[in-house]
Parts: sequence; structure tokens; C-alpha cells
Amino acid sequence: MNVHALLYPDPRRTSSIALLLVRLASGLMLAPHGYAKLMSGPAGLAEGLAQKGMPAPTLLAWCATLSELLGGLFVALGLLTRPAAAAASFTMIVAWATMHLADAALIGASGGARFEYPFVLSMCFLAVAIAGGGRYSLDAVLFGRKLGVGRGVD
Repeated sequence: MNVHALLYPDPRRTSSIALLLVRLASGLMLAPHGYAKLMSGPAGLAEGLAQKGMPAPTLLAWCATLSELLGGLFVALGLLTRPAAAAASFTMIVAWATMHLADAALIGASGGARFEYPFVLSMCFLAVAIAGGGRYSLDAVLFGRKLGVGRGVD
């Protein structure tokens, strides 16, 4: 067995698999949050946003709900991956920056996950927005080479 190949695999073979795993994990973790907000109605989120002084809280609550639900599903499927991931990343950045920033001091302790979860998801979605859907995505099936999929490291 070639130890170098094991420790340093060819990214042309492995990058899309890694990207698929990140897309599935992040998208499937976020979508149920959007679904729960949709089923209960975004009014509770809108109320919290209003208390934080956010403008147009009802509109923002609906944007967050749809971004979480549809953005999460689209990222998991690799469909319109870059815009869906960008929307989800932005939503998560707004979440941790406006609602959970005070919990950042609790990282590693009880209560820190309220900051950690949206922060990590925001970075995962940002990485996917930069990288695109990869070889194992609906984008690759529908748009193929137009998105650069399949050329070199994708």
C-alpha cells in the first residue's frame, strides 16, 4: 500500500466526495429548522427580531425560514448550489451576529452551542458557495461543463 496516496489522495478524485459530505451534512441539518419555523409560523422569530431592533422583522423571519428550508434542501441536492449556499450562509451569519453573539463567550461550555451551531453552519455554507456543487450534484447533471464541473479539481 502506498502511504503517500493514503495520506495525500488525489484531490481530483476526492474533492467532490468531500464536498458532497459537507453539502449533505449542512443542508440536511439546516432544512428541518426552516421546516419547523414554517410549520409553527415565523411569527415567533419575527418577534425575537423585533426585540433586537431588526428592521422589517416579519419579512426577515420569512426570508430566514425559506432560506433555511429551501437553501438547506437545495444545497443538499446540489441544485443552484452557489446561490442557495450563499443565502444560507448569510442567514446563519445574521443569526449568530444578531441573536447569538453573546453566547460566543460560552464556546466550549454549556450554552456555547447556541453560537457554535450557526457559526459553523455559516462557514460550511460559505465554503460550499465558493466551491459550488461538485461532481455529485444536480448542478453537474443539469449544467455540466458550463459550471466547470469535471475539469481538474472541482
